[in-house]
Amino acid sequence: MGQSDPSRGLSLCILLLSALGAVRSVENVNGTVGKSVYLTVKLDLPAQRQVTWKVNSSSQIVTALPGGSPAYNGDYRDRCTLYGNTTLRLDNLTPTDTGEYSLTVTNLDTVGPLLTGSVYLTVYGPLTPPTLRVNGNAVNGTNMTLHCDAGGQNVVSYTFYKDGVTACSQPHVTCDKDFLYFQPIMMSDTGTYTCKIENPVSSNTSQPLSLTVIAPVPGVALSSNASSGLLCPEKDSVRLTCSALGTNVTFSWHLDGAPLPTNPRYHLMNSNSSLIISPVERTDNGSFTCTASISLNSETSSPLTLSLGCSPDGKVQCNVVKLDQTVRLSCSWPGGSPAATVTLMFENNRYTALDTVTTDVPLNAISSGAELSCLGTQEGQISVSTMILGTPFGSPSNSISSVKKGENVTMSVSLAWSRTVSPRIQALPATFSWFHLNPEQSLLTNGGKSSVISSHYKSELVISSVTASESGIYECEAENVMGKSTFLFELSVTASNQLSPGAIAGIVIAALFVVALIPLTVIFILRKKNKNNTSTPTNPVYENTGAQAPNTYDRIITGSTENMARNKPQESSYQELQFPHTDLYNNFRKTPR
Repeated sequence: MGQSDPSRGLSLCILLLSALGAVRSVENVNGTVGKSVYLTVKLDLPAQRQVTWKVNSSSQIVTALPGGSPAYNGDYRDRCTLYGNTTLRLDNLTPTDTGEYSLTVTNLDTVGPLLTGSVYLTVYGPLTPPTLRVNGNAVNGTNMTLHCDAGGQNVVSYTFYKDGVTACSQPHVTCDKDFLYFQPIMMSDTGTYTCKIENPVSSNTSQPLSLTVIAPVPGVALSSNASSGLLCPEKDSVRLTCSALGTNVTFSWHLDGAPLPTNPRYHLMNSNSSLIISPVERTDNGSFTCTASISLNSETSSPLTLSLGCSPDGKVQCNVVKLDQTVRLSCSWPGGSPAATVTLMFENNRYTALDTVTTDVPLNAISSGAELSCLGTQEGQISVSTMILGTPFGSPSNSISSVKKGENVTMSVSLAWSRTVSPRIQALPATFSWFHLNPEQSLLTNGGKSSVISSHYKSELVISSVTASESGIYECEAENVMGKSTFLFELSVTASNQLSPGAIAGIVIAALFVVALIPLTVIFILRKKNKNNTSTPTNPVYENTGAQAPNTYDRIITGSTENMARNKPQESSYQELQFPHTDLYNNFRKTPR
């Protein structure tokens, strides 16, 4: 036999489908057990029609003819309703109602193709919580599975969560329907797991499952929180921490190889993973170790020995004190145990002692800007500081102030260095004095309306509720062993109701605007009046009835007035006309223009 023609077969299929009616896709509808559902197929319905619904192409549910009541079959008689638009409602759904429902409409007026359509109904029941189960042992590095057991329920999708976040996003974790696979499981997989099941009408979640991944104890480490490494006996406390990977780990402690002795200064915390010694004593200078254990193995840390001693207080300090015509330079770093070694360096001279070192230098032998340097060392610690010896250097915050009566005013001076320096360089401390030059110099102190707040490097004068008598010049005097510097301030107190320059300028501008507006207003009024009442001129006007002869002007008519443009009277500058041939004008009259 020869090959069949594909186009011919396609044409036959199209003719067959045309005979059966329009081709339509099957619509999916979801229903819930025990509830109702509406099945609808969109068709162009004829006026006179026979309607038939079937399920799974064989079992007839209902048939209806025009003018008659629908005829329901079998157990559908009491739980379905056919509406006039061919919609079928099914009540009290059960899982057995799942299937394909077809509608057939016959046109009773004409002989034509049948109209058909289908709906596929899936009946879902409310889901009950699934059970999350572990298949295998949660041992680090091995494969393990979680199973979301829904017990045969009609489930559409499964979702696994770890600590509330989707669990299947890691490369070693795979989710396939109701199973989650660890390939392999890791220590980071320890957490709380749940699984969620869903269908179109319901969802439910399992009870949480706590999963702990077990691993052998590796890399036990013992550490101390002593930042400097040096602990002062009977003063400092220390925390020793034993860390180890894994879960369900137990810890034990030893001192010099023997179990940790009972001592009221020893406190075990955090499931024995931390040992607090408060305070430390010189008897604690042995070797501490900790052992971490699980069911698989135990491991002991490297020994840790406490460094007992006292760190010096703060940082090494430079100090300068004036003794008449001598200046005592000193460097100090006390409080260390053992004592710190301190070195003083000044103008190529070096002096060394424990804790504190001093030297006296004649005042006139110190040049301004000289540097005093201090170096402290103790048990591997190093501290350096430098002080610049010079007269106070700085600037006032506000050299000129203008305030209203009753307000508060603040004047301040901050000392600085004349060059960029590092944080370890100190300024030479100064003392501050404040004076009011009004006109005699008077010292200002704390009390009353004045308040003076000073440190080694800054001073501040605050005057509250100022009055006019407190205007004038103020002076701040900063003095150290190298000399003194003065800083001047000018204070101006104005009346509380006095207008500011800005306000005065605003008033002047407004007044000028009003003055300029007056003549413009007058002109506007006059224009309005003249427009409504045009006056009749009093001068005679000549009417020209013939050709005008040449005319000449021989004199000015003084004192005459004329209504010019915009009806504004003004003095005329016209000259009187002289006509040599008066017979050209045959008519003389007075008439308005």
